[in-house]
Amino acid sequence: MKLSGKTLIITGAASGIGRALAIEGARRGVSTICTDRDGEGLDETKALVSEIADAGTCSTHSLDVTDLAAWRDLRSSLQKEGDQIDGIINNAGITFVGNAEETSYEQINQVMAVNFMGQVYGSREFLADLKDRPEALIANVSSILGLVPKADQVAYCASKFAIRGYTEVLMQELKGTDVQVSAIFPGHIGTDILANAIRAGSISRLDLTSDEQDVIANQFREHGLSPQKAAQIIMDGVENGQSHILVGDDAIQADQSYRQDPDNYGAVVEPA
Repeated sequence: MKLSGKTLIITGAASGIGRALAIEGARRGVSTICTDRDGEGLDETKALVSEIADAGTCSTHSLDVTDLAAWRDLRSSLQKEGDQIDGIINNAGITFVGNAEETSYEQINQVMAVNFMGQVYGSREFLADLKDRPEALIANVSSILGLVPKADQVAYCASKFAIRGYTEVLMQELKGTDVQVSAIFPGHIGTDILANAIRAGSISRLDLTSDEQDVIANQFREHGLSPQKAAQIIMDGVENGQSHILVGDDAIQADQSYRQDPDNYGAVVEPA
Protein backbone atom coordinates (compact mmCIF):
# COMPACT_ATOMS: atom_id res chain seq x y z
CA MET A 1 0.00 0.00 0.00
CA LYS A 2 1.35 3.40 -0.93
CA LEU A 3 1.22 5.51 2.24
CA SER A 4 2.01 8.97 0.94
CA GLY A 5 -1.14 11.07 0.79
CA LYS A 6 -3.19 8.62 2.85
CA THR A 7 -5.12 9.37 6.05
CA LEU A 8 -4.84 6.79 8.83
CA ILE A 9 -6.47 6.45 12.24
CA ILE A 10 -3.98 5.36 14.91
CA THR A 11 -5.23 4.27 18.34
CA GLY A 12 -3.08 4.46 21.44
CA ALA A 13 -1.17 7.34 19.87
CA ALA A 14 -0.37 9.26 23.04
CA SER A 15 2.85 7.32 23.62
CA GLY A 16 4.94 4.31 22.68
CA ILE A 17 4.45 2.57 19.36
CA GLY A 18 1.33 4.61 18.56
CA ARG A 19 3.16 7.92 18.87
CA ALA A 20 6.11 6.56 16.88
CA LEU A 21 3.72 5.41 14.13
CA ALA A 22 2.24 8.92 13.88
CA ILE A 23 5.72 10.43 13.59
CA GLU A 24 6.96 7.84 11.10
CA GLY A 25 3.76 8.22 9.12
CA ALA A 26 4.29 11.97 8.90
CA ARG A 27 7.77 11.37 7.51
CA ARG A 28 6.12 9.34 4.75
CA GLY A 29 3.47 11.92 3.93
CA VAL A 30 0.66 10.34 5.94
CA SER A 31 -2.04 12.41 7.64
CA THR A 32 -3.01 10.89 10.97
CA ILE A 33 -6.05 10.91 13.18
CA CYS A 34 -4.52 10.12 16.55
CA THR A 35 -6.71 8.75 19.33
CA ASP A 36 -6.17 7.91 22.98
CA ARG A 37 -7.66 8.51 26.40
CA ASP A 38 -4.57 10.53 27.37
CA GLY A 39 -5.25 14.04 26.10
CA GLU A 40 -1.96 15.48 27.31
CA GLY A 41 -0.03 12.70 25.58
CA LEU A 42 -1.96 13.31 22.37
CA ASP A 43 -1.04 16.99 22.48
CA GLU A 44 2.63 16.00 22.78
CA THR A 45 2.28 13.63 19.82
CA LYS A 46 0.68 16.33 17.71
CA ALA A 47 3.45 18.77 18.59
CA LEU A 48 6.13 16.25 17.60
CA VAL A 49 4.39 15.50 14.30
CA SER A 50 4.09 19.22 13.54
CA GLU A 51 7.89 19.57 13.74
CA ILE A 52 8.36 17.32 10.71
CA ALA A 53 8.81 19.24 7.46
CA ASP A 54 6.27 18.48 4.72
CA ALA A 55 4.34 16.26 7.11
CA GLY A 56 0.71 15.41 6.67
CA THR A 57 -1.79 16.84 9.11
CA CYS A 58 -2.34 15.41 12.57
CA SER A 59 -5.65 15.70 14.38
CA THR A 60 -6.36 14.32 17.83
CA HIS A 61 -9.49 12.78 19.31
CA SER A 62 -10.18 11.44 22.78
CA LEU A 63 -11.28 7.81 22.49
CA ASP A 64 -11.87 4.93 24.87
CA VAL A 65 -11.47 1.97 22.50
CA THR A 66 -13.67 -0.23 24.72
CA ASP A 67 -16.67 2.07 24.16
CA LEU A 68 -18.58 1.17 20.98
CA ALA A 69 -20.67 4.35 21.17
CA ALA A 70 -17.45 6.39 21.26
CA TRP A 71 -16.24 4.65 18.10
CA ARG A 72 -19.51 5.50 16.37
CA ASP A 73 -19.27 9.10 17.55
CA LEU A 74 -15.75 9.30 16.13
CA ARG A 75 -16.87 7.96 12.76
CA SER A 76 -19.81 10.39 12.67
CA SER A 77 -17.57 13.32 13.60
CA LEU A 78 -15.04 12.46 10.89
CA GLN A 79 -17.79 12.14 8.30
CA LYS A 80 -19.17 15.56 9.25
CA GLU A 81 -15.68 17.03 8.90
CA GLY A 82 -15.41 15.48 5.45
CA ASP A 83 -12.41 13.32 6.32
CA GLN A 84 -11.76 10.42 3.96
CA ILE A 85 -10.24 7.55 5.94
CA ASP A 86 -7.82 5.29 4.09
CA GLY A 87 -6.93 2.99 6.94
CA ILE A 88 -6.71 2.24 10.62
CA ILE A 89 -3.93 0.89 12.79
CA ASN A 90 -5.48 -0.57 15.94
CA ASN A 91 -2.58 -0.25 18.34
CA ALA A 92 -4.02 0.59 21.78
CA GLY A 93 -3.31 -2.11 24.34
CA ILE A 94 -2.75 -2.93 28.01
CA THR A 95 -1.13 -5.82 29.83
CA PHE A 96 -1.77 -7.80 32.99
CA VAL A 97 0.75 -10.15 34.58
CA GLY A 98 -0.80 -13.06 36.44
CA ASN A 99 -1.37 -16.79 36.12
CA ALA A 100 -4.63 -18.53 35.20
CA GLU A 101 -5.57 -19.36 38.78
CA GLU A 102 -5.11 -15.93 40.30
CA THR A 103 -6.21 -13.73 37.41
CA SER A 104 -9.83 -12.74 38.04
CA TYR A 105 -12.62 -12.76 35.48
CA GLU A 106 -12.81 -9.00 35.83
CA GLN A 107 -9.13 -8.64 34.96
CA ILE A 108 -9.44 -10.94 31.95
CA ASN A 109 -12.50 -9.01 30.77
CA GLN A 110 -10.65 -5.70 31.10
CA VAL A 111 -7.68 -6.88 29.01
CA MET A 112 -9.95 -8.46 26.40
CA ALA A 113 -12.04 -5.29 26.20
CA VAL A 114 -9.03 -3.19 25.23
CA ASN A 115 -6.79 -5.60 23.33
CA PHE A 116 -9.47 -7.58 21.51
CA MET A 117 -12.83 -5.82 21.36
CA GLY A 118 -11.18 -2.41 21.03
CA GLN A 119 -9.56 -3.61 17.82
CA VAL A 120 -12.67 -5.42 16.61
CA TYR A 121 -14.67 -2.19 17.00
CA GLY A 122 -12.08 -0.20 15.07
CA SER A 123 -11.92 -2.77 12.29
CA ARG A 124 -15.67 -3.24 11.90
CA GLU A 125 -16.96 0.31 12.39
CA PHE A 126 -14.84 1.64 9.52
CA LEU A 127 -14.95 -1.43 7.28
CA ALA A 128 -17.74 -0.18 4.99
CA ASP A 129 -15.94 3.15 4.52
CA LEU A 130 -12.63 1.45 3.77
CA LYS A 131 -14.19 -0.86 1.18
CA ASP A 132 -15.23 2.24 -0.77
CA ARG A 133 -11.67 3.55 -0.97
CA PRO A 134 -9.45 2.77 -3.97
CA GLU A 135 -6.77 1.48 -1.58
CA ALA A 136 -7.23 0.91 2.15
CA LEU A 137 -5.70 -0.69 5.24
CA ILE A 138 -6.76 -2.49 8.40
CA ALA A 139 -3.73 -3.25 10.60
CA ASN A 140 -4.22 -4.85 14.01
CA VAL A 141 -1.45 -5.10 16.59
CA SER A 142 -1.09 -8.51 18.17
CA SER A 143 2.20 -9.39 19.90
CA ILE A 144 5.01 -11.90 20.13
CA LEU A 145 2.65 -13.36 22.75
CA GLY A 146 0.06 -13.78 20.03
CA LEU A 147 2.53 -16.15 18.39
CA VAL A 148 3.83 -18.05 21.43
CA PRO A 149 2.39 -18.55 24.93
CA LYS A 150 4.07 -17.44 28.14
CA ALA A 151 3.28 -18.43 31.71
CA ASP A 152 1.84 -15.68 33.93
CA GLN A 153 0.51 -13.81 30.88
CA VAL A 154 -2.81 -15.63 30.59
CA ALA A 155 -5.02 -12.58 29.96
CA TYR A 156 -2.56 -10.83 27.65
CA CYS A 157 -1.84 -13.97 25.61
CA ALA A 158 -5.53 -14.76 25.30
CA SER A 159 -6.26 -11.27 23.96
CA LYS A 160 -3.36 -11.24 21.53
CA PHE A 161 -4.07 -14.73 20.18
CA ALA A 162 -7.70 -13.66 19.80
CA ILE A 163 -6.95 -10.54 17.73
CA ARG A 164 -4.54 -12.57 15.62
CA GLY A 165 -7.34 -15.00 14.78
CA TYR A 166 -9.83 -12.23 14.06
CA THR A 167 -7.36 -10.45 11.80
CA GLU A 168 -6.44 -13.60 9.87
CA VAL A 169 -10.12 -14.24 9.20
CA LEU A 170 -10.41 -10.67 7.89
CA MET A 171 -7.49 -11.42 5.57
CA GLN A 172 -9.42 -14.32 4.06
CA GLU A 173 -12.71 -12.45 3.81
CA LEU A 174 -11.18 -9.34 2.22
CA LYS A 175 -8.83 -11.17 -0.13
CA GLY A 176 -9.28 -9.81 -3.64
CA THR A 177 -10.66 -6.48 -2.40
CA ASP A 178 -8.88 -3.14 -2.18
CA VAL A 179 -8.56 -3.47 1.62
CA GLN A 180 -5.15 -4.70 2.74
CA VAL A 181 -5.21 -6.49 6.11
CA SER A 182 -2.04 -6.78 8.19
CA ALA A 183 -1.41 -8.49 11.54
CA ILE A 184 1.45 -6.93 13.51
CA PHE A 185 3.53 -8.90 16.02
CA PRO A 186 5.89 -6.71 18.07
CA GLY A 187 8.52 -8.39 20.21
CA HIS A 188 10.08 -6.61 23.18
CA ILE A 189 9.63 -2.93 22.40
CA GLY A 190 10.93 -0.33 24.85
CA THR A 191 7.62 1.28 25.75
CA ASP A 192 5.92 2.19 29.04
CA ILE A 193 3.45 -0.71 28.87
CA LEU A 194 5.02 -2.44 31.89
CA ALA A 195 5.36 0.81 33.83
CA ASN A 196 1.70 1.57 33.15
CA ALA A 197 0.73 -1.93 34.25
CA ILE A 198 2.61 -1.49 37.52
CA ARG A 199 0.97 1.88 38.15
CA ALA A 200 -2.44 0.41 37.39
CA GLY A 201 -1.90 -2.48 39.78
CA SER A 202 -1.94 -4.95 36.89
CA ILE A 203 0.99 -7.02 38.16
CA SER A 204 -0.50 -9.54 40.54
CA ARG A 205 2.67 -11.57 41.13
CA LEU A 206 5.17 -8.75 41.60
CA ASP A 207 5.83 -8.58 45.36
CA LEU A 208 8.38 -5.78 45.21
CA THR A 209 8.84 -2.30 46.63
CA SER A 210 7.89 0.73 44.57
CA ASP A 211 11.56 1.48 43.84
CA GLU A 212 12.19 -2.10 42.73
CA GLN A 213 9.18 -1.93 40.43
CA ASP A 214 10.53 1.30 38.91
CA VAL A 215 13.83 -0.44 38.20
CA ILE A 216 12.06 -3.29 36.39
CA ALA A 217 9.96 -0.88 34.34
CA ASN A 218 13.02 1.18 33.37
CA GLN A 219 14.98 -1.93 32.40
CA PHE A 220 12.09 -3.10 30.24
CA ARG A 221 12.01 0.26 28.46
CA GLU A 222 15.78 0.54 28.00
CA HIS A 223 16.44 -3.01 26.80
CA GLY A 224 13.72 -3.20 24.18
CA LEU A 225 13.75 -2.27 20.52
CA SER A 226 13.02 1.44 20.22
CA PRO A 227 9.44 2.41 19.32
CA GLN A 228 10.90 4.46 16.46
CA LYS A 229 12.57 1.41 14.91
CA ALA A 230 9.41 -0.63 15.50
CA ALA A 231 7.35 2.00 13.67
CA GLN A 232 9.76 1.93 10.72
CA ILE A 233 9.45 -1.86 10.47
CA ILE A 234 5.65 -1.66 10.66
CA MET A 235 5.35 1.07 8.04
CA ASP A 236 7.78 -0.75 5.74
CA GLY A 237 5.70 -3.89 6.13
CA VAL A 238 2.50 -2.03 5.31
CA GLU A 239 4.05 -0.43 2.23
CA ASN A 240 5.37 -3.82 1.11
CA GLY A 241 1.92 -5.38 1.46
CA GLN A 242 2.90 -7.84 4.20
CA SER A 243 0.02 -9.67 5.82
CA HIS A 244 2.13 -10.67 8.85
CA ILE A 245 4.62 -8.12 10.17
CA LEU A 246 7.11 -9.48 12.73
CA VAL A 247 8.74 -6.63 14.65
CA GLY A 248 12.15 -7.43 16.09
CA ASP A 249 14.54 -10.37 15.96
CA ASP A 250 12.96 -11.88 19.07
CA ALA A 251 9.55 -12.04 17.39
CA ILE A 252 11.07 -13.67 14.30
CA GLN A 253 13.04 -16.20 16.38
CA ALA A 254 10.14 -17.03 18.68
CA ASP A 255 7.82 -17.62 15.73
CA GLN A 256 10.32 -19.91 14.02
CA SER A 257 11.15 -21.81 17.22
CA TYR A 258 7.52 -22.39 18.15
CA ARG A 259 6.61 -23.60 14.67
CA GLN A 260 9.50 -26.09 14.74
CA ASP A 261 8.96 -27.43 18.26
CA PRO A 262 5.87 -26.13 20.08
CA ASP A 263 6.52 -28.33 23.12
CA ASN A 264 10.09 -27.15 23.69
CA TYR A 265 10.41 -23.77 22.03
CA GLY A 266 12.18 -22.15 25.01
CA ALA A 267 11.64 -18.88 26.81
CA VAL A 268 10.39 -15.74 25.10
CA VAL A 269 10.68 -12.10 26.10
CA GLU A 270 8.14 -10.00 27.91
CA PRO A 271 5.26 -8.60 25.81
CA ALA A 272 5.44 -5.39 23.78
